[in-house]
Order: sequence, then C-alpha cells, then structure tokens
Amino acid sequence: MNHSTFGLFHESNFEAYDRQRYPAVLEEGLARNGLGADDVLAVAQDAGLWAICRQGIFHADLRGIFKKRIEVDNFIPYSQMSEIQVEPSGPHTRKLVIKGSDSKKLAQIDFSAAGPERTIEGAATHCQRIARIVEAAWAEGR
Repeated sequence: MNHSTFGLFHESNFEAYDRQRYPAVLEEGLARNGLGADDVLAVAQDAGLWAICRQGIFHADLRGIFKKRIEVDNFIPYSQMSEIQVEPSGPHTRKLVIKGSDSKKLAQIDFSAAGPERTIEGAATHCQRIARIVEAAWAEGR
C-alpha cells in the first residue's frame, strides 16, 4: 500500500479496522481495471469499497469467511452516466444514486451513520463530499 492510498482511507468513511483491510481490495480492483493509484480520487465504504476514479467508478469487496477472496464488480465509466442524485435513504441517512442514459440505476452508494466512529453529520458531510467529487469527474469525463 503506497502513502497516497493510505491517505484516501483516512479521508473516507472507513472505520479504523477496515482502513487496514481494504487498501488491498482497492489495489486489486485497480489492477483488474487497468488503473493506477493516481487514478483514484476518493473511496467510500458501503457493503465493501467504492472507488471514485478519474475515468469512472467501481465496487469491490472482501468475501468469504474461511477462504478470503476479493470480488470486483464491473467498472462504470462516466460516459455511461446520465444523472447523479443525492437522495434520502432513511430518516438521517443519504444515498448517492447514479443512473444511466435509460434512467436505469447503475450504482447506489449509501452513507450510513451506523457504527462506533460514525455520526449523522459525518455521514451527510461524506456523502456531499463524494457527490461533489463524482460530479466533477463526470463533468470532465463526458
């Protein structure tokens, strides 16, 4: 794990325990998508890892109880996106919804306040931060 990757996790909503485990997941996702660490703008945690990159986004996760493996979902380039919205997902939580040209949902990132290190305000702030980063990269990548 290089120093810049480590910094991404401290700016994210990953809890301390996961900040140690998920850099390997990020690195594997980058390798499978032909990307480098310099391509990553931000990371977010929601049922695994979401990587916000210069060219698009992807989700990856660490799976398996006894036989650990890293699963990487399909890369979603900004050229396939037509709409990015922040919506409520509960009384105190938000989600970032990304839709394609046919209005079909391509991705959803939930920002929860659950967990010992998270607050409602922190989740809302992180959601807005990630939304701004995705929107700026989408505007450049279209």
